[in-house]
Parts: sequence; structure tokens; C-alpha cells
Amino acid sequence: MPRSRGYSPFETSPEQDNLLDSIVARAAQHGSDGVGVFDLDGCLFDTRSRQVHIFREFASQTGNLELYDVDVTHFKDWDLGNTMANAGISTDQIADVLDAIKEFWFDRFFTSRYVQFDHAMPGAVDLVNRCRDTGLKVVYLTGRDETMRAGTETALKGFGFPLDGDDCRLIVKPDFKTDDTEFKDEALGVIAGMAEPVLFLDNEPANVNKFHERYPDSMVVFVETDHSPRPDEPDASLPWLRSFARHGR
Repeated sequence: MPRSRGYSPFETSPEQDNLLDSIVARAAQHGSDGVGVFDLDGCLFDTRSRQVHIFREFASQTGNLELYDVDVTHFKDWDLGNTMANAGISTDQIADVLDAIKEFWFDRFFTSRYVQFDHAMPGAVDLVNRCRDTGLKVVYLTGRDETMRAGTETALKGFGFPLDGDDCRLIVKPDFKTDDTEFKDEALGVIAGMAEPVLFLDNEPANVNKFHERYPDSMVVFVETDHSPRPDEPDASLPWLRSFARHGR
């Protein structure tokens, strides 16, 4: 099974249209008796613009102006050294700034303030709202922690994702150190208390595998953007979604 090829937010195909329609059909099949679970980073939201902003802020503060050359197309994985190399920055320059940019990045990326620089994936708002319009309950289940809740709620509402009371909930980790997959596995118990989990979208192979294991009759979709360097691969039976964009639009 190949690793994810990275973000391709405008890639379309008739097959992808069929999968997007199937997601909405699954929502309509269950309506208010079901709940759909959506991940955020690398799924509904493109985090690369957040990272570009951090690089450019670092460049402004330190005078490493070559880092302004980093753009969203250079993020192929979570290795910042690879990102700079993809932008054409020399090996010597990367060695000079790598430790400093890692620390600078870490202090900012996982904060409520910096999620404002994310963009909703094209078509994602429409898909979630179409699911919600069927009556389906919606849960945003994210590895972001409680300190990022305020910025995340602002981003969801600002882009037009539904977030209306108990039927549309944001569930975040209690603290940063909690393992994402363990947290999401435990959160499934809370989600099941709302309604039957019938739909899952996530970009982490370990997460989609866990969802599929716990709820084999649900529709579990692997969103192919980027993911952690863990060796997990999505179950071969699961459908892959390259983007939320539709063919010919």
C-alpha cells in the first residue's frame, strides 16, 4: 500500500464525485439517528498556510529572508528540513537554522492563535453542511488540545462549518501530551452516546484503522493529504478521498 502522496486540494475525478455522493447518502440513510465524525488538521483544514506563516514570521524576526521562498507546495511531510530543501534552500543554510526553526515552529503551531492561518479544504464546508442537512449529527474529533478550542471554534464558524449546539460538537484532547489515536479511541465512547457512529473521515492511517475495527459497518474514509511518520497503512478495504473538490467545478 503506498504512502500518502501529500495534499492535492483541487484534484478531482468522477470516481471522487461518486465517493462524495456516497458520503452524503450514508448521512441521509441514518439522519438524526447517526453521527458523522470529521478530523480537522489535514482533513477538513489545510494546515500548510499555518506553517508558511510561521516560516515567514521566523524569517522576519531573524533576517533569514530565504525562508520567504517556502510555500505550501514545499510541504510533503512533517520534516522541516525536507520542506526547506524542497524550497531550494542550501544544505548549509538548513543546518544553520534547523534547530531554531523547529523550536520556533513548535511554540506556535499548536496554539489557538495560529490556527487562524489555516484554510478550509475546498469543498469541505459544502460536504459537511450537506451531511448536516440530512439531520446527521456532526462531531469534529481532533488531536488539537483544549488550549486550541477557542481558535478552532472561531475557524469552524468563520468558514461556515456547522457548529450548533449538542448536535454539532467539537471534541479536543484534554492536554497536548495525550496520544492522538488513544484519545480518539476513547472519545468514541462519548460519540456513541450521541447516536450510532456511521461515518468517519480522517487523514491518519492509525485512526481510520481504529474506527474501522470498532465500527466495521460504518463508512470510514481515508483522506489522503499528509500524516504522521508512523508506519501504519490504511486498511486496504477503505476508500481514499484525494480532496473534497468536485469534477468539472
